[in-house]
Amino acid sequence: MFRLHESALPADFYFPADLERLGYYITDEDQVRSIKHPDQEFNFFISKNERMNVVHREAFNSLSMEPQSPSYTVRLTHDPAHIACVRQNIQSRLLSTKLDLTLLPLGATAADPHVQIYTSTNISTCTRLVVYVGESWQDLGVLAYRTISQESIASGSVIDLVRSVQECPDNPGIIIANTGQLLWYRGGHRAVTQTTWAALPRQTAVSPQMEIDEVKNRVPGCKNATEHVAYIFDEVIPKMAMEDVKIDVIGMGDGAPEVVGYLRAKWERWEKNVQAVALGTGFVWTVDEVGGNAKFRAFWSDCMEPLAMPLVGRNDFGCNCYSAGEGEILECIMPKAYKSILKFFRLVNDVPGYRELAGFGEGALVEEEGTDEEVEF
Repeated sequence: MFRLHESALPADFYFPADLERLGYYITDEDQVRSIKHPDQEFNFFISKNERMNVVHREAFNSLSMEPQSPSYTVRLTHDPAHIACVRQNIQSRLLSTKLDLTLLPLGATAADPHVQIYTSTNISTCTRLVVYVGESWQDLGVLAYRTISQESIASGSVIDLVRSVQECPDNPGIIIANTGQLLWYRGGHRAVTQTTWAALPRQTAVSPQMEIDEVKNRVPGCKNATEHVAYIFDEVIPKMAMEDVKIDVIGMGDGAPEVVGYLRAKWERWEKNVQAVALGTGFVWTVDEVGGNAKFRAFWSDCMEPLAMPLVGRNDFGCNCYSAGEGEILECIMPKAYKSILKFFRLVNDVPGYRELAGFGEGALVEEEGTDEEVEF
């Protein structure tokens, strides 16, 4: 009988992690555009072969593992030299804005299985700390690749968020959690998302993806999003921040129930530290009675109301609800609503004893602790 040897199967696809060689460049407006067609953004469907498209997208989005020269800098205009791909661009810019890459579990080396998060350089001295917990399918520092493609790298990543946090007068610290990159890729000595795992090199273009070993391909303490969020609160914050630091928490997408689930179980421990929680979601669930609901706000995407418009939804969510300014796509909540969320955090921080009152929207009445008066904003 005839049989096909593996050596006769088509080789797996390869694309360099270099925007120039992929046919793209970054404009002065921080947008990634095609060199041949400057009015066109990233094109996923370069072929009818799905594997080729997936590998090409991963190269476009990737964090290049090739060593860079000491003089390497991110280039924001068309340059014939190496141009960093999306995640490399984001990382380089964030590390230049007083953020550090912290490896989890704490004490791990680059050779050990680890998950990376961003922590601000002032985390040990700040009096207020903003913790961002995003979606479980996004790469570290990425809010929405579609926003990166359609608008700009800064708006589709946490770059704009970090910049706005650092501009606050009280100079708060910030932690960017990483609930997406939790699969340990031993061949690359790095943690990756499910999307990247599917794009990793294979023996041939028709070979199945690597199986996930639940021991070897997991990181201790961060095996899933639930463990990762718990590690941030149980280990990172107590060991890296001040004991009495005030904490503002953002939970986006499926990161929102992870935040609420953890705080529900540990509210007695964190009640004095957590002063505000903002949740971005497009589906209905409830925060129950965590913190009496007085410290929570939900930004809901499943509506077409203007940004920050008060919504009827407290009975469903258990906290006051506001429009996220995004009617369809959950991952686009944060790029549109982060300024309103930070405004809420500043309000809570500036008004002693601030509490969300049932049935009131933004700009309505809030209650000041220790008085019978209601203060209008």
